[in-house]
Amino acid sequence: MEDNHKTYLVLPQFDAGLLSPEDLEHLAALAQKYRVPKTKITGAQRVAFLGMEPEALEALRKELRLPDTLPHKRGQLHYVQACPGSTWCRYGHRDALGLSERIKTIDLAGPLPAKVKVGISGCRFNCCESWMRDVGLTGESRGWRLIFGGNAAGRPRIGDVVAQELTDDEAVTLVTRTLNYYIREARFKTRSARFVERLGIETLKKAVLG
Repeated sequence: MEDNHKTYLVLPQFDAGLLSPEDLEHLAALAQKYRVPKTKITGAQRVAFLGMEPEALEALRKELRLPDTLPHKRGQLHYVQACPGSTWCRYGHRDALGLSERIKTIDLAGPLPAKVKVGISGCRFNCCESWMRDVGLTGESRGWRLIFGGNAAGRPRIGDVVAQELTDDEAVTLVTRTLNYYIREARFKTRSARFVERLGIETLKKAVLG
């Protein structure tokens, strides 16, 4: 839940933005029941219930079966976006949804120093803006391309290519290795874009590619 000091928004989290027809019916019924002024699909592939009055929050939260915490926890991945990929899109070269499930559960060596957003796109159209994410993966005919250090905030930055032609297993391994290096070497609250600018992508590649 977040607030603007007047009304509140509630952010149910859905894996890679996937919703079943039953999910949609449930959300629509709750929006009508609690007279939610507006709902919005967010860039993080969540559903935002906007303009909620404080007295309705707790009841809505319980019916949505939300945890007491935010969808993300400090030191963990902020979110993992994924496009329909080869499972559902004719342009997809790779299974973006399947890879997102694996990336979400990677075992890191410690808490991340700052917010990390992941965008996984199944082809070069980059529907999940992989070049502008801390960790980006794009599907190619020969495998995954790993991008690191992108940012779309106040100081935007296009990420750097770390490696190409990766299998699913290699992509998961290299993402884990890259984030663990980031954990070890970055200053607290330093986003990946600023980290790469300070360090240099070649130094990072030398460290994680061996």
